[in-house]
Amino acid sequence: MKKITLAFALLAGTLGFAQSGKWGIQLNHGAHFGGELGTGLSLNGGVSYNLAKNIQTKLDAGIDYLGEDNLSRLTLQLGADVIGMANAESKLGLNLHGGVGLLNNGNMIFNDTYMLRGDDMVALTFGVSPTVKVNEHVGIVFDWSYATLFKIDGDLSKYMTGTAGFYYRW
Repeated sequence: MKKITLAFALLAGTLGFAQSGKWGIQLNHGAHFGGELGTGLSLNGGVSYNLAKNIQTKLDAGIDYLGEDNLSRLTLQLGADVIGMANAESKLGLNLHGGVGLLNNGNMIFNDTYMLRGDDMVALTFGVSPTVKVNEHVGIVFDWSYATLFKIDGDLSKYMTGTAGFYYRW
């Protein structure tokens, strides 16, 4: 958790040098489901940078709570707004995104000497995020993401999250 907080602090420090409309922040809350561990609570947030009008990179961090399991993740993703590409004036957006990241299952049954206490994994993530623009800077975002996990010690090999939240761009 300290590493995630540090990453957000470093990214927030760089935002002071941002060009207008290039940077954004996103916060989501929802559910973790479809995995071998059952269902639970999902919280995530990210910092994005627009490479072009409808193409962005996003550093995404999240925590999923599933009973005694506690999944922490950090992913770097690339996304494209396919509705924005077709109609730049639309208030609706549909962002297709994917990327790679690190995930840690912090269950107490794992007592290893890796990066963190728990099961360290590499995650490939793909998803779709419909958005509704409220104004030039603020919007509502829904996200459905699927993750396939590699380098697994435990039972978890894939899962999905469904979240709703907001974004702010400046």
